[in-house]
Amino acid sequence: MKYWRFCVVLLILGTCALEAGAQAPSSNLYVFPLFVDGSVPGAALFRSVLRITSTTTTDAVNCTLSQRNTSASMAGASGYQYITSVVTGDFSPLSVTTIKQPIGLSTEIVRTSGLPPLKTGYAELSCPAPANTSVQYAYYDGSGNKLGEATVEPATKGNSFQFLIDRRDGTRLGFALANDSAIQGQFRVIARDQFNQVVDFNITDTVQPWSQISRFVDEELSHLPANFVGTVEIVGVPGSQSYAVGLQFTGAVFTTVQPLVRDTPLPF
Repeated sequence: MKYWRFCVVLLILGTCALEAGAQAPSSNLYVFPLFVDGSVPGAALFRSVLRITSTTTTDAVNCTLSQRNTSASMAGASGYQYITSVVTGDFSPLSVTTIKQPIGLSTEIVRTSGLPPLKTGYAELSCPAPANTSVQYAYYDGSGNKLGEATVEPATKGNSFQFLIDRRDGTRLGFALANDSAIQGQFRVIARDQFNQVVDFNITDTVQPWSQISRFVDEELSHLPANFVGTVEIVGVPGSQSYAVGLQFTGAVFTTVQPLVRDTPLPF
């Protein structure tokens, strides 16, 4: 079992920014800053599994999933194949999937196939009525045996995203930051120790409009001590609509990490 199998999503994302399109604001819009589908031939396979539950037992699931860059096909819990349509053909294609439960049930579990070449992006789920939803990232070996999985709830919009970080035992923290706006600019990565003193920072990297970018913290902060314990704050582009999620890797184990979200960044 190779460590890179568990890190390949972030490593691939680290080479470029992925464009993503905005949608009109909605009280029932759920944003997932990382969405993944595909395989590394003969080595690993990745799926995103989307769970949707209507908050009332009478409303059937009837939602729209918008993906950027992945364009993944989706299969329901019964095997029903939902049609994914590519809407634009630009650098990071927009695709749309209508998830209407075929027999009117109030729950549905859809998952990507994991068969095409590995792609990553981010996704937005829009529903006419409130829903409970989450995305599970699952990875398999080259033979199709599941090796691990982690679940993330919809992200909260904010300007500042603060993660606890503990690098002891070789732990690495990664993050995905989505800029769901027409504003281009620089984002900030700031590490502080347990006494809230700045240890390292990077304020020079840029996020493009309607884009998603992912990095390991140690790629952004080259002077971070190997055994560092403290916090890392990700600050989005000023005036943008930003969302973030963390992924923590320790050897062959990974989990998702939710940040503390603020409207106003910490003093710097």
